[in-house]
Amino acid sequence: MTLGLPGHLARDSLSRSLVHAGHCAAWVCLGVTAVVGASSGAVDGDPVGWLRAIIAVGLALLLGLVARYPTVTLTLLYLAAGSAAILGLAMVVMEAGSRFENTNNLVLALPMTALLLVGGAGSGSAIAITWAAFGYALGEAAAFLGSTLVGSEWAPNAAAATALTLVVLIRALDGISRRSDQRRKTGLHRASQQTRELAIRHDYELRATARLHDTALSHLVAIAAAGSGPVDERLRIGIRQDLGLIVGRDWAVDHTPLEVGRGRHDRPLALGGRRAAGIDGRMPDPAGSAAAVGAGARTFEAAYTAAANAGLRLRVTGDESALAALGPTRAEALDAAVAQCLVNVARHAGVDEAELAVGLGGGEVTVAVMDSGAGFDEREVPEDRIGLRTSIRARIENEGGAVRLWSTKGIGTTIVLTVPEGGE
Repeated sequence: MTLGLPGHLARDSLSRSLVHAGHCAAWVCLGVTAVVGASSGAVDGDPVGWLRAIIAVGLALLLGLVARYPTVTLTLLYLAAGSAAILGLAMVVMEAGSRFENTNNLVLALPMTALLLVGGAGSGSAIAITWAAFGYALGEAAAFLGSTLVGSEWAPNAAAATALTLVVLIRALDGISRRSDQRRKTGLHRASQQTRELAIRHDYELRATARLHDTALSHLVAIAAAGSGPVDERLRIGIRQDLGLIVGRDWAVDHTPLEVGRGRHDRPLALGGRRAAGIDGRMPDPAGSAAAVGAGARTFEAAYTAAANAGLRLRVTGDESALAALGPTRAEALDAAVAQCLVNVARHAGVDEAELAVGLGGGEVTVAVMDSGAGFDEREVPEDRIGLRTSIRARIENEGGAVRLWSTKGIGTTIVLTVPEGGE
């Protein structure tokens, strides 16, 4: 029984609720005692009735303090005062000539019940049962002592014993159900933790596969495109540094294109990449481009480098500044996916030219990679081919985006990558 509360709040909240319910029942018992006593004193002129009313009101006020400040000191004070009150009532009620045969009567039952419903300091079922049993024992002991002093018969109070039994049952069931809920929560927490671990592991596996596929395949394509003779020094440096990334500890760390240009890869920045790739379209002023890159502007650095390494001529349309609407991690994921698309064009399409269209609208950044090459049927791609599945589609979907592909054999291929604005 948690009432929909969080686990760390349910225990104390439920315990306080049960204690408050017990206090309300105790106030009802004391209120009835006070009303009946006052009525007896006012109507019949019985001074004992007024004594019962005064005692009941005093205990009710003291119980109010316990409810407001549930400390051990106030709890013990209430139990001591209640025991003294029951002792006095037993001596008065059970004196010679009393109409009651023994202490099993309603006059003593009400204050004894209020005594065992003290609730007390602390929380939890075991503590509540302990206070209730202690209060019941003190009440019965006081009644026994009072009846003995006046020479009357003592008998266990059935009403108080019934109240104690109900308190013990309610608290015991609450404790058992709470432990059962806790075990279930522990199992659910363990299952949730395992699910998160599997998700993290799957994400790292995808990153590792995509990273290895991107670096190894792109360099193989670049080497094949370079033909015979010595390998270009820029390509040699890129291979060496990518090898260091794969075998190092930061293979799964996403690096922004700016970081790539400044330190991790000693490759040309966006302007150099565009020139090396043979990019047509709107060419920015060199000084302006350098300033933009220095200020943190995002470009398709990985895509331009991949196109340059593969000897692919790239025609760019649209507004490349749309990448500024993306966070660094999301922009790099899109850049890497576009780079893989261009590697696939260079490797499979049989053409040396591709078109890159960039747009921003509807809260999304959209990039289309188009070629007029051989085309293919996606259903015929073998299951062990991971370029489209992992380096492109999985990478974009991990950023909340989508990949759509249209390809016709002999006509060409268009891949549209869409990612939401923002992100990390």
